[in-house]
Amino acid sequence: MRAPPTSRYIALLFLVSGFSALIYQVVWQRTLFATFGINSESVTVIVSVFMFGLGVGALAGGWLQRRFPRHLLRLFLALEVVIGLYGLASLALIRLVSDAAGDTSTGALVLWVYLILAVPTLMMGATLPVLVAWLQGYLRNVGQSVGLLYAFNTFGSALAAWFTVQVLFRFTGQHGAVLIAACCNFATASLIYEASCRIARAGVIGDDLPEAEPARPALLPYGLVCAILLAIGFISLSQEILWFRMLGFMTANRPQVFGLMLAAFLTGIGAGSLHSRRACLPDGRPVAYLVRALFCAVAVFYLALPIVAATSAWVAKDAGAMVAYLTIAAVAFFTGGILPMLMHLGVPGESADAARSVSWLYFANIVGATFGPLATGFILLDLFTLEANIAILSALTMLLLLALLAALPMERASKLRAAGLAAAMIVVAGALHGWLYDGHLERLQFGKPHHPAFVHRLENRSGIITVDHQPDADIMYGHGIYDGRYNLDPLLNTNLIDRAYLIASLHRKPERVLEIGLSTGSWAKVISTYQPVKSLTIVEINKGYTSVMGHYPQIAGVLADPKVHLNIDDGRRWLRNHPDERFDLIVMNTTYYWRSNATNLLSAEFLEMARRHLKPGGVIYYNATGSQDVVYTAATVFKHVTTYLTFVAASDAPFDMSVEERRANLRLFEGYRPELDRLATMPLRPRRDEYLAKKGLWRITDDNMAVEYKTH
Repeated sequence: MRAPPTSRYIALLFLVSGFSALIYQVVWQRTLFATFGINSESVTVIVSVFMFGLGVGALAGGWLQRRFPRHLLRLFLALEVVIGLYGLASLALIRLVSDAAGDTSTGALVLWVYLILAVPTLMMGATLPVLVAWLQGYLRNVGQSVGLLYAFNTFGSALAAWFTVQVLFRFTGQHGAVLIAACCNFATASLIYEASCRIARAGVIGDDLPEAEPARPALLPYGLVCAILLAIGFISLSQEILWFRMLGFMTANRPQVFGLMLAAFLTGIGAGSLHSRRACLPDGRPVAYLVRALFCAVAVFYLALPIVAATSAWVAKDAGAMVAYLTIAAVAFFTGGILPMLMHLGVPGESADAARSVSWLYFANIVGATFGPLATGFILLDLFTLEANIAILSALTMLLLLALLAALPMERASKLRAAGLAAAMIVVAGALHGWLYDGHLERLQFGKPHHPAFVHRLENRSGIITVDHQPDADIMYGHGIYDGRYNLDPLLNTNLIDRAYLIASLHRKPERVLEIGLSTGSWAKVISTYQPVKSLTIVEINKGYTSVMGHYPQIAGVLADPKVHLNIDDGRRWLRNHPDERFDLIVMNTTYYWRSNATNLLSAEFLEMARRHLKPGGVIYYNATGSQDVVYTAATVFKHVTTYLTFVAASDAPFDMSVEERRANLRLFEGYRPELDRLATMPLRPRRDEYLAKKGLWRITDDNMAVEYKTH
């Protein structure tokens, strides 16, 4: 007869469970972003609702393990099967619910996202308490049980975070990734079923198990542990938001960054959780471990940004990114052991209902992790800079450490030494803060040690806007990447503004125009001066652009034009929420095709949506930023396609205006100059058939995300 499965075998299966759960999270977030937008509200709500579902699931798991104490492994089996079945149907279900959602205010967004994610996240959250209850029978130690399971599950999630963005999205797309995740669920369920059968044949947990840990009271009040874990969850997930802000800015939001950051973060959490198990042994020193971990975490977190900025400037930006991932893993390592450690200190060694106690503590931690992104993403990043937010979270961590020192069972001398060290760290940080953080954004963005300071910069919850002074025309950067110049002169043409004047050759009378993306406002200003335009609707995701425009009055006046209507929203979501709007011309000076979530404005699904918002003969005119796949995708949706420089124009009507018509239209611009007449003779040859005949190009879809993961 084969031996019953060991605790490590079950923990290994929990690793596979974590692997599949993280794949789902990444895929579902991408799918939901395509529906509800990628503005800060949508991103924050989706992450927070996912975390909250896990917390509610933890409570459900605590109830289940008490109700069915003799069937814990089969409960885990059932949870995995339900998750897998939901996973198989999830993308179709998300589309179905999304179609029914209609206009989505922030409140409605919360409700719809929770409706979509409630079932799977509840099941995922329930797995930890159920397996803790089972593993308690083997290890008889709360800290060791939680540490082992939490570590293995987190390692699985870390592996999935890397594997999803580096392999699955590149080779399988979203549907393929979900299918693989579901197969992992079913494989785990099958192995768990086999394991439970072996346990049943061998009898219940027997005499050969480790001795129970000596009876000991809880070293910290249970309520205090709940409060501390809530605070730790809040701080940890808030740190994750700031890590992503830093990495996104320095890498111009490359699509792989989120997954790699999660991989580093989760690897650190798992390693810390595993390392903390030794301190939970009878001869361990859990109190000293806890204090030391918090000291190290706050020190590394506070110093991380200056170190990463200096490495980017003095070594290389790639080296800076590598250091960033290492510091993320280091901070997560120090905080990763705090959860099992506090559970060890707050739950009595011989508690008859340890798993239920653990479920409530886990719930408290998840509640904090839910409100962390909400508070940081909605409020703190809108009020304070990245630098200030790092200081705020560092101060909160230090306050938590001091409060914990007052409650921990330590000698008075040890407490005084720790308090003295905390005071010294605060004084040193205050004295050196200005020097440490001086020029950090310039170093992160340009990778140079002495780049001149930005003439303007604005940080809010939607991103970081910076402006670099140049003699011919100032350059504006949106979250670390070129986003335009403040120039209206087609002769100077430093920003290729002549592309905006080409609209006179694309549509005979574009009375209603939609512009997605305001950027510097230069394009909006040019379009607003075109006499046929009666209404210009602008959709901009970041309200900060309008504030920066105020420094350039020759452009900023466009927002006061009565024909101009500005909406702060995600462009795709705005179209979805306004199904009856129709336009003669849709213009998008789109960001670089390889940036994260660029698919949302380049996919065939988006073009079909835009097509429904065009009047007969309407044109969509947008920046392909050098991608032939973008032009090819337009050719698969529209009947007529032409190009000018980096832009593609697509319509179901031919581009057949005569040179005389085009020249006459150009003279309808208020800023007309005779030199613009060259645009009237610029050939706009049909290119649809040419591109459809090309081999090896991708039709960009929401599922394959080709421009982000497959074409470079």
